Amino acid sequence: MQLDPTATIGVIGGGQLGRMLILECRRMGYRTAVIDPDTTGPAAQVADVSFPPERRDEFIASCQVATYEFEHVDMEMVAEIERRLPVLPSAGILKIKRNRISEKTYLADKGFPVPRFKIFNRPKEITRDLLELPLVLKTSTGGYDGKGLYIVKTDSELEAAKAELTGEVIVETFVPYAKEISVMCARDARGNIALYPPGENVHHQGILLHTLAPTVLTPQEKASAREIASDLAKTLGLVGLVGIEMFLLPDGEILVNEFAPRPHNSGHYTMDGCNISQFEMLLRVLTGLPLEEPKLLCPTAMLNILGHGPRDLPWPEIFSVGGVKLHLYGKEEARNRRKMGHLNILADTAEQAAQKLNLLKGMIYPFLTHYEVVKDVN
Repeated sequence: MQLDPTATIGVIGGGQLGRMLILECRRMGYRTAVIDPDTTGPAAQVADVSFPPERRDEFIASCQVATYEFEHVDMEMVAEIERRLPVLPSAGILKIKRNRISEKTYLADKGFPVPRFKIFNRPKEITRDLLELPLVLKTSTGGYDGKGLYIVKTDSELEAAKAELTGEVIVETFVPYAKEISVMCARDARGNIALYPPGENVHHQGILLHTLAPTVLTPQEKASAREIASDLAKTLGLVGLVGIEMFLLPDGEILVNEFAPRPHNSGHYTMDGCNISQFEMLLRVLTGLPLEEPKLLCPTAMLNILGHGPRDLPWPEIFSVGGVKLHLYGKEEARNRRKMGHLNILADTAEQAAQKLNLLKGMIYPFLTHYEVVKDVN
């Protein structure tokens, strides 16, 4: 299936990932339709037309292909849309991803390296004689941006987490990783694959704070990360885009943490730092256009803007750093930990990118500890 410009791309979900995809569609001459309960949200603000879920028939009639920009959309609605319209990636992949237990079980069953884990039907079944601290407790559903995730290091923290959790729980061994890395991977209907350079991620309170690309990896580590991403795309039968988050261990082993079958926050550096952004790459898959090998044009850091509105930050000081590209998401209310936008920071060297990143983090997040500061990129 090839769709030329002026065809309409459907976006299921109304958040910032949909917004950035739609802006890419506009640049390349494609029309867009959004379906989401919020018809004034980030994606709807820039779409050609938006529909609430009860008008799904109109949404389906207006589109030639659809994609979802968020996992936690109405699964029944996605399945209904897919019966009448191509949805890429498929609803079957979305179903695996929506549940942490099904996701981790799928990865393990398919032979991908993952942290050791156990599944419990109820939190009270978790006992110290079954597991050793520290542990990571996760709810089976509704988890993103640190929600439903507890890192417990003591017995009292374990009991407190159990008191807050409900329903099925997946408990993982805490991984003493050297780095958190991620790889964006696209795969088209013909089986062609395009892989982005791995980026290094740092989280704060469960939310991605920044990504730095390139990250320093040995040739074997880089090859292993790319192979895992490529194999997962093939195993899923993916037609679309997937972001794979991984743990790099001190001995060079790589474990898969999770995957997201859509554009990913850690791939935002590609918007200014690569010859083709993750959003254009997804659009090419959706429309049947040839994929292009992604290349990093220069060292690039991505810094999330969390909980700060457009009028909250010292913009003259921020832009005085040089090489800063601002992307705001059109959200009116700045709530604690809410993703309001991001900065891409371009530099001549990785050391310079890290220095600029630290300077900007000091302006935006003066409260952060040294653990979130990039101290050495060598």
